[in-house]
Parts: sequence; C-alpha cells; structure tokens
Amino acid sequence: MNGIDRQRLLSALIMVVMALFVASGLPQAARWRRPMRLAAIAGFLVAVVLAFAEIVVWSTAPGR
Repeated sequence: MNGIDRQRLLSALIMVVMALFVASGLPQAARWRRPMRLAAIAGFLVAVVLAFAEIVVWSTAPGR
C-alpha cells in the first residue's frame, strides 16, 4: 500500500467520524446519541494515532 492509499483511508476514517458526530445531533438519533458520540470520539482517537504513526514512519524513513 503506497502513501496515497494510506492518505485516502485516513481521510475516509475522518469523514466517517464527522458523519457519526453530526448524525448524533439529529433529533431522530436521540436513543443512539451517546453510543454514536462515543464511537465518533474513539474513531477520532484512532485517526489521530494513525496520523502520528504515519508522521513518525515518514520522518524516520531512510533516504528521506
């Protein structure tokens, strides 16, 4: 998997997180509001960890 594919997957994860957070604010989602927000927060933390890991791998790569 090259860098562009990883960036696309990370972007897709961020979009899913944003959609979950926005959907949790809808009146129809009152029953699922807390689980959706917790899932959005967990997804955001995963995205942040993956982004930092990508930065570390990029900055420590030989021939950079």
